[in-house]
Amino acid sequence: MNNKHKSLYNRLYIILGASLLIVSLYLLLLTALPKYAARVPFLGLLLVLDYFVFRYINPLWINFRRIWRLIFGFLWWLPVAVLFFFLFGSAAIPLNLMDKTLRIYLPGFALIFYLSKTVLFFFLMPSFVISMFHSGFAGLTRRKDLSAGIKFFKQMGILFGSLAFAGLLVGSTVWVYKFKTHRFELNINNLPSGLEGLRIVQLSDIHLGSWLSDKPLQKAVDQVNALNPDIIVFTGDLVNYSTMEVRGFEKALAKLTAPLGIYAILGNHDYGDYVSWNSPEEKEKNLQQLISFYDSLGWKLLRNSSTLVEKEGGSILIAGVENWSATARFRKYGDMEKTISGVTYGDVNLLLSHDPTHWETEVSKNYPVFDLTLSGHTHGMQMGIEAFGLKWSPARYLYENWAGLTSVNLPDNRKSYLYVNRGLGHIAYPGRIGILPEISLITLKKAN
Repeated sequence: MNNKHKSLYNRLYIILGASLLIVSLYLLLLTALPKYAARVPFLGLLLVLDYFVFRYINPLWINFRRIWRLIFGFLWWLPVAVLFFFLFGSAAIPLNLMDKTLRIYLPGFALIFYLSKTVLFFFLMPSFVISMFHSGFAGLTRRKDLSAGIKFFKQMGILFGSLAFAGLLVGSTVWVYKFKTHRFELNINNLPSGLEGLRIVQLSDIHLGSWLSDKPLQKAVDQVNALNPDIIVFTGDLVNYSTMEVRGFEKALAKLTAPLGIYAILGNHDYGDYVSWNSPEEKEKNLQQLISFYDSLGWKLLRNSSTLVEKEGGSILIAGVENWSATARFRKYGDMEKTISGVTYGDVNLLLSHDPTHWETEVSKNYPVFDLTLSGHTHGMQMGIEAFGLKWSPARYLYENWAGLTSVNLPDNRKSYLYVNRGLGHIAYPGRIGILPEISLITLKKAN
C-alpha cells in the first residue's frame, strides 16, 4: 500500500471513529441528560472545524523539531478530549454528585481553549479568502505572490488566539471575584417622604455550584452590607444543579442584613431541570430542600406571590414571579395573575422576575402598574466591553436587554423600568472578562 492510500485510509478511520464517538455520546446523554444531548450535533460540527483548522495551520510547524510538533498537536486536541471525557462522565455520574472541582474546571478548561480558537479562526478568515481566490483564479495569480499574506494572517491568528487564551486565564483567576457595585436612582412620582433615599440592593445568579469556597462570597457579603441597604432582593439561580450545592455557604449568606427584609425568587437553574432524577418525587424533594434553605436564612421566597413592605407612611409592593421566559429552552413556571391576585399596591411597585424576556414580552405591555422589574439570568455572557462609552457583549445577540437599565413610556406620564443585573457568580466559563460580577444599588428618589 502506497503512502497516498495509507493516508486516505487513516483519514477514513479517524472520521469513522469520531462519528461512533459522537453517536455513542448522543445516545448516552439522551437517556441521562436530555437537555445536553441536543448540544452533541454542535459538538460534532466543532470537531470537524477543529480538524480542518488544525490541518490548515499545521504547515507553520513543519520545520520545528518533532517534539514541538507533538506538543502542539497534544495541546490542540486536549480540550476536545477533556470535553468528551466530561460529557461521558456526566452521563455516568450525575452532575450533582460529581466532584465540584472537576464539574467546574473540566468544561471551563475546554471552553477557554475553544474561545481562544474562535479568535484564532476569526483572524484566519482572510487567509482562507486569499486561498480561495487563488484556487478560483489560479491563472491570474501566483502562489508565491499570495503566500506571504496567507502566512501573515496565520501568524496573526496564532498571536491573537494566544492573547485571548492569556486573557481568559486572567479572567478566571483575577476578575472572576472582582465585584463591582452599579448604582442608579429610581425616580417615582409622588414618592412619600418616608421612602425618599430608600436603598435596595439587588443580587442575582450566585450559582453556588461554581464556587470552590465561601471566602470570595464573604467578600461580596461584606461589600453588600457596607452599602447599608434597607431591602435586599435576590433574583434567582442560587444553585447550578441541585440544593446540595448550598452546603458550606450558609454562614456567609446568613450574614446579609437589611432592616426591611431580604426577598428572593427562583431562577431556571433552581428547579433541578438540568439533572436527571430517579423520580419526580426526588426532584420535588430537592426543590423543597432549597425552599427550606431560604427559610433557614430568613429570606422570604416569593413563588408567584407578593408582599407589602411599609416604612414611615410609605409602602413598597415586592412581587416575585417564578421563572418565566419567552425562550422555549426554559420552562415557564411563572403566573403573573396568581402573583398579583388580591394584592394591595404600594407607592412603589417592584417585580422580581429572573428572565428579562418576561418584561419585554408580558410585563411592560400588560402590567404597567410595576415601576421597576429586576432581572438577571444573562450574566452579560460574563465577557464583553463596558468602557470608554462602549457597551457590548455577545449576550446582545441572544437578549435585547442583557445588562443595565432600560425603560418604556407609559400613557400616564410614567415609565416602566427594567434593570438586568450582570450576576454575582458564574457558570460554564469560570471567569469574567470586561463584565464584572455585579452588586446593584437602587436608590428611590422623588421625581421632579
